[in-house]
Amino acid sequence: MRAISLIPLMSCLLLAACGGGGGADNSDIKTSVFAGNDLQVVEKSEFTISAKGSPADGTFTWQRVSGPIIDVFPLEGAEQTITAPDVKSDSELVLRVSYQTSDGSLVNDDLSVFIASNNQLPLAVVTQVAPANLPSVYKDTVTLSGLTSTDPDENGEISSYLWQLLSGPDLTIDSYTNPTLSFPHPLLENNTNLKWQLTVTDDEGGVSASQFDMTLNKTAQVIIADAGANQTVEEFDKVILDATASEAATQSYQCMWQQLTGNTETLIEPKSCTASFFASDIDLNATLSFEVQVMDLKGRTDTDTVFIDVTPKALGLINDTGVGECYNNTQRINCNNDEFPAQDADLGRDSFANRLGKVGKGNLAFDYTKLNEFADELLDDAQNFSCIRDNTTGLVWEVKSPYSGVLPNTSLRDGQNRYIWQGTVNSGDVNGSANTTCPSDTDCGLQTYIDEVNALDFCGGSNWRLPTYTELLGLIDYGKQGQNVLIDTAFFPNTPSTNSVGHLRYWTSQTAVDGASLSQAYTIDMMDGNDLAYPKDNAAYVRLVRNR
Repeated sequence: MRAISLIPLMSCLLLAACGGGGGADNSDIKTSVFAGNDLQVVEKSEFTISAKGSPADGTFTWQRVSGPIIDVFPLEGAEQTITAPDVKSDSELVLRVSYQTSDGSLVNDDLSVFIASNNQLPLAVVTQVAPANLPSVYKDTVTLSGLTSTDPDENGEISSYLWQLLSGPDLTIDSYTNPTLSFPHPLLENNTNLKWQLTVTDDEGGVSASQFDMTLNKTAQVIIADAGANQTVEEFDKVILDATASEAATQSYQCMWQQLTGNTETLIEPKSCTASFFASDIDLNATLSFEVQVMDLKGRTDTDTVFIDVTPKALGLINDTGVGECYNNTQRINCNNDEFPAQDADLGRDSFANRLGKVGKGNLAFDYTKLNEFADELLDDAQNFSCIRDNTTGLVWEVKSPYSGVLPNTSLRDGQNRYIWQGTVNSGDVNGSANTTCPSDTDCGLQTYIDEVNALDFCGGSNWRLPTYTELLGLIDYGKQGQNVLIDTAFFPNTPSTNSVGHLRYWTSQTAVDGASLSQAYTIDMMDGNDLAYPKDNAAYVRLVRNR
């Protein structure tokens, strides 16, 4: 109970009561009001408030100041009977009475009503709502519902649910805190009883629980093998064979994988439920099949089969870079690094070179076969050979003959020989002078050299030509950076040492677009792998190529 005056402090000594009548000298107080002693009531019960005012000719007005809302205010009159509101927790309702006399004096006093919550506990109810047809069988979704649980309070509601399995087998449960709970009917050897408990809490913190008993029937099959879904992969991909979705009534089981059909693959951990393999190198679509046998602790078994469709990887007829290592800013690192992704060694043929079904030999994904002068295949370790077949691109490459003297006193295909790019330019044909950078008595132009080699029916062919930019670049092995040349000298011997200007430029067939003159053609430097638009009237090395 509190007394409040709306007039100045000095006037309060004359006009206002001090909190419920106080004990002060009232001889000079003209107007006072007392709201009564503070009350303690229970929600939804009736209680009476009664105010006293002096002098007796005034009017009383009651208002709600704070606390739970009661729609009846404001009220007129000294005494009022009110029904305590429904509250969710113990609350304080502050009421204020205003007393105004006929001469206009106005005083107030406050009254606190402490309302105790009288919560009724909720009622927990469990019902089984699925499957529609009982009893449930293996793989049926069993659903229990607590939605018919109630709160008897007029404006109460259930605020939370908690499910507990008191007894029964291990189950796959979607959630233990939803109004409903679902799980698949498991494999069972025997009819099995389950005891559930549902605990509900209402919005006032009231808690109650209810138990529910049910029976799951045994299943006809007590072990089921599941080899997983069929897959479509590309050659060289890692394939996971996953039988972990298999089930056994004994809970624990073992797996054993075997291949049934298709090109033989090397299984990794075939006695594990998640075996794997790398799909082999193929040329045409292929289908593989694998069977898993699942055995439970009592020796009972079941099998299932999965089919793996394998397609060739779209690699194209082009060589990779020859880079087989990955690096950060300063040093070598493991490949497949998220911080330094998509490096050459992570991608393309070189990244799975150890699984390529190569015809011949070569670094990483390079695949070369040695040929004699008649284009017959030789053993990989043959020391004498005339040409190289690139098994990736299908091209046949000229192998230069050993050093035979000092220019121009060299043999026709000596690796030291250099030639002028012979083509039609605005100023006419460009031809190299005879017996200068090559041993020809005619000229040292490219076309003359090509004609002379074709006249020999060299390596069983007369269609030798100058390689394109892309074809010649395909011989570069960038993994040899730091070595004298970036080409595999085991297959391309007799490559000249770096010339006096520090380059090993080889002609391509492609003219550089440098305006109207067309006076330059591209070269590839076998020393550093760089290209250069080189004047056609300069001499450069040449390595001929032909299609098979």
